Amino acid sequence: MKTLDETRLLQFKKNLSSCVNIKSKTFYNKELILSYFPIKKKIGFITEGKANIVKTDKEGNTTIMRDLKENDIFSNLFFQNSEDEIYIISNGETKVIFIDYYNMIKNCNGNCPFHSNLILALFDLLIIDNKQQNEKIELLSKRTVEEKILYFLKQRMNKNNIFKVTTSYKAIAEYLFVDRANLMRELTKMEKKGLIERYEKTIKINI
Repeated sequence: MKTLDETRLLQFKKNLSSCVNIKSKTFYNKELILSYFPIKKKIGFITEGKANIVKTDKEGNTTIMRDLKENDIFSNLFFQNSEDEIYIISNGETKVIFIDYYNMIKNCNGNCPFHSNLILALFDLLIIDNKQQNEKIELLSKRTVEEKILYFLKQRMNKNNIFKVTTSYKAIAEYLFVDRANLMRELTKMEKKGLIERYEKTIKINI
């Protein structure tokens, strides 16, 4: 999944503490980091640790929408009108920097030259985050494992319809919310149907 390059990330973190009022907080395992319902718009940036974006629908069904890790950003900007309860919980000890949205978009007192670049980097991160959220929501709407796999592969294939397996199948299975055995079984079925072709570390999509 696309993210900012390492140089821009380092610059972002350095400039963040220089010209924007931020608050840092450490959370321990299974602590609530942020709900998407507060009126005050918040932006969070994980500096250490991991967290999960969790959704609970009206029937009480809970789903982990996405895993967050170091250098990931999150915000309640995009979920103000959601009917489901969406919140973020820590996964082990997690350190987070909180940025107030309105404070961020205002010019800093020193009129520092890098403030505009800081805002651009922040919104690039937010756009990436929003795309990841939308992808996970679309993925969760798929009814069958085959549909989930095809959607996952098509989002990541190159111009030759090739998906390169750069992680473990266990990690892919966890992302798709299926067990590894089920994933491998479905891939075998899809190969027999002619939907895909598998080689050592690549999968070709035929549709």
